[in-house]
Amino acid sequence: MCGHGNLLSPPPSDNGSYEGSDDGSEGPTKPRYTPEELGALFVDFCSFLTTLHYDQSDLKIPPPTGWSQITPESCGHYKSDYAIQVLRHLPYFDSTCTEYIHFKSKLLDLTASTLEDFEKHKDYHQGWEFWSSEGELMDDSNVVCIAVGHESFSRELWLNVIDCEIFEDFHAGDMLNAVPIETFFDNLKEQYETLKLIPGRRRITIEAENVPEHDGRITEEAVNTQVEEWGTDLDI
Repeated sequence: MCGHGNLLSPPPSDNGSYEGSDDGSEGPTKPRYTPEELGALFVDFCSFLTTLHYDQSDLKIPPPTGWSQITPESCGHYKSDYAIQVLRHLPYFDSTCTEYIHFKSKLLDLTASTLEDFEKHKDYHQGWEFWSSEGELMDDSNVVCIAVGHESFSRELWLNVIDCEIFEDFHAGDMLNAVPIETFFDNLKEQYETLKLIPGRRRITIEAENVPEHDGRITEEAVNTQVEEWGTDLDI
């Protein structure tokens, strides 16, 4: 159990940094970022998304003390105290937001998640293993899902709150190696900027790597008069 439902932040160490909960190693592991620092990285990336297809009005920035509705109890005591602190300090896009961060993948709004949501999520992913980039098996109480996918080859994104790494899982496929959160965000930004990922408002984000160039000039009329669904050669 996580306990301490009224704890706003874990006690800092002597140098002002946080220490995470025991993950099964010989001693507590010092998180690479504080919840506030990790939250700031997410705010920066989410703000970038609002320059593309996400609506600025859907972005929810955490208050200085974090989201009070996210507690060990609301999460079913499935996550560590430290993971709860991180979740409290992350920004979220409103649960009504229809945009995709990746192919058939949507960011979660954990401020709107219920205990039943966490229980269903835990049951579905029971038995999953998460290995850090250092080859260490993570305590799953320190790994939180931040985006879910549907159908084959969509993405599910998981955050390791101690090492501050992202696990990217292909739905019905394989999980990629963990990468630092900064690297993941930089790579995703580059994919958007180079149109390897093509977003559209209220449309599924297209993966467009290794797509041959279209012969001839693409006109606005040709794009607008398509009868096929979103994702044709003209869209890419």
